[in-house]
Amino acid sequence: MATYKYQAFDKAEKKVSGIISASDTIEARNILISRELNPLKIVPGKENKSKTKISQKELSIFTKQLSALLSAGTPLETSLMLLSQQAKSKFTNVLLEINDDITEGKGLSESMKKFPQIFDDIYTSTIFAGESSASLPEVFNDLASYLDKEAKVRSEVVGALVYPAILFFVSLAVIYALLTFVLPQVIEQFVTSNVALPSLTLILLNFSNIFPYIVGSVLFISLGMYFYLNSPLSSETIKLQASKYLLKMPLFGEVLIYDQTARFCSSMRLMTKAGLNTIDSLRIAKDTFRNRYLRSEVDIVVNKVTSGTSLSQAFSKSTIFPNVFQQLLSSGDIGSQISLMFEKIKDFLDQEVQTRRNVLLTLLQPIVILTMGVFVMLIVLAIMLPLLQMNNLIFTL
Repeated sequence: MATYKYQAFDKAEKKVSGIISASDTIEARNILISRELNPLKIVPGKENKSKTKISQKELSIFTKQLSALLSAGTPLETSLMLLSQQAKSKFTNVLLEINDDITEGKGLSESMKKFPQIFDDIYTSTIFAGESSASLPEVFNDLASYLDKEAKVRSEVVGALVYPAILFFVSLAVIYALLTFVLPQVIEQFVTSNVALPSLTLILLNFSNIFPYIVGSVLFISLGMYFYLNSPLSSETIKLQASKYLLKMPLFGEVLIYDQTARFCSSMRLMTKAGLNTIDSLRIAKDTFRNRYLRSEVDIVVNKVTSGTSLSQAFSKSTIFPNVFQQLLSSGDIGSQISLMFEKIKDFLDQEVQTRRNVLLTLLQPIVILTMGVFVMLIVLAIMLPLLQMNNLIFTL
């Protein structure tokens, strides 16, 4: 089946456009006529729709609306057609093509997989489980809740980091300005007056000369390491070691582990509740881990579970996941209530993340302020000491 772009007039003589799947232009024209559209122009589609993207907010709204329509008893094809009329142009074309696939007998999850930039593996696998258990309305409702919670977590993380980040860069800019512009100009006045400069003033003056190079070097090394670790030049072993080291960092590493484990549990809860088996859920949910080392640990867990080991025992062999996660997993694994178990673990880990994040931010802000205060104090002293020496010299004379 090929794809065709079309322009047509609807019953209200309104010009509409979109994309449909058909074997040739004749079939495409017949499809449009059957939809009570008067074809104006039909051309082969050249757009690579598999790379079409929409915002997370648009996807969440679509999921909520589809859940409401299906819960009200509206057929899937009719629901997709209604939503395609409200969506933006790019997403409209996607929904129309999905609807065409369903009309031809394909499954909803199968058609959604053609658009991986919009519907990820977690989304399509959950839909597949809902199709198998004939519970699509409930699955879409759970997906909408999942997307809203993920968006809320991202918003909270960004909001929590904005103030410390602004404080850090403003402090760095102030220190840079004082060392690079203010201090040398003031000290120059003392030098022209033949005043002997104290050791502190000389040290800071020399430091001000190399400070821009220090900042540039740190930035260059940081960016270089980032691009190197994400390039084919670095081996898998090096990438794993770097990912593991990141998780071992004081305070920050713990927050990272708890946060990513909570997102993993949220994905597992969504898919197991929809009816997907544990092994497939693990294989898909592991991609919610952004840390490479954590993903490799889940790969080991999948192999053990596949060979017959229980879920809790497989995770107990790993030393990187939080102890509380393994303990809660063990208690839920015994009762065989996997979906409920992951929901409880996620709720607990979310509280832990919030607590540890608050502790981290509580410590980070005064550290940045204190560091800036120390630098400003040293710069003031570096200016005041020569001034005091000059005053003493005047009184002596």
